[in-house]
Amino acid sequence: MIIVLVCVAATVHLFDWRTIGLALTKLHVGLLLGGGIPLLLATSAMRGWRWLVVLGIRTGRTNLWQSFCANGAAAGLASLTPFQIGEVIKIRMIPDHHGKGWRLGVSAFFLERLLDLGTLCSIGLGGLAIHLGYAWLAPLTLLLPLGGCLVLSLLCRSIRLPEKLLPYTEVLRHAPRVVMAAVLTIPLWLLYVVLWWVATHAMNVPLDLTQAAILLGGVMLVVVASMTPGGLGVSELGSRSVLLWLGVSAADAEIGAIAIRLLTPMMAVIGLACLVPLLGQLRRKK
Repeated sequence: MIIVLVCVAATVHLFDWRTIGLALTKLHVGLLLGGGIPLLLATSAMRGWRWLVVLGIRTGRTNLWQSFCANGAAAGLASLTPFQIGEVIKIRMIPDHHGKGWRLGVSAFFLERLLDLGTLCSIGLGGLAIHLGYAWLAPLTLLLPLGGCLVLSLLCRSIRLPEKLLPYTEVLRHAPRVVMAAVLTIPLWLLYVVLWWVATHAMNVPLDLTQAAILLGGVMLVVVASMTPGGLGVSELGSRSVLLWLGVSAADAEIGAIAIRLLTPMMAVIGLACLVPLLGQLRRKK
């Protein structure tokens, strides 16, 4: 709460809200909604597919639909809550969540967060490499999370762990699942790069995809580290700082930060829409 209050106060003090208000009047709503909503739905679909792969569940139509709804609802609520509490929704969708199913879900959640963190770093580094004129390094950076998780998987299989930890590391011991999940995580976060690019362009901030990749990598790492609800205040200050470092004007940096924030209510609305069929399914089971 202290981090949120300090960052929000700093955002209110630093930002030129008159310029931002003028920029909002020129917002390309069609581009934001027409580009943002399909991309957010695509990210939920990718997350749903990855969740089934991590758990080792066959990706049939019914399973994929349930996983899509669970991951969409989780992402929407995670954008509004600290510590990504919304992710509990998809873990609770696993049968027998009081026993082995719950531990398996926690293990799968841990692997997903490792892949997300590693891929964010690699995308940010790839964008930075292109920005500095070392474009040949960019494809290599995308292999870092895959290599890191494979090493971790081999360690979990070769090192004798305490018996109580075995259920929580079960997913990590399945190397094929780890590889497939890592492969799916790369396009997942590349979709987010395009999403942020669309949001900034909707607010007339001219960024290229390389700059959007650096922005995504830098800001999301700060948001995750702060563990604040939706990165409130932290995201705005982080976006402003990264954009200023990229050479964007102060006005465009602040407008770009607000453009990114406009994605939060969209994620929340899509998350609530995905929650409706899940609640209906629970009622039918009862």
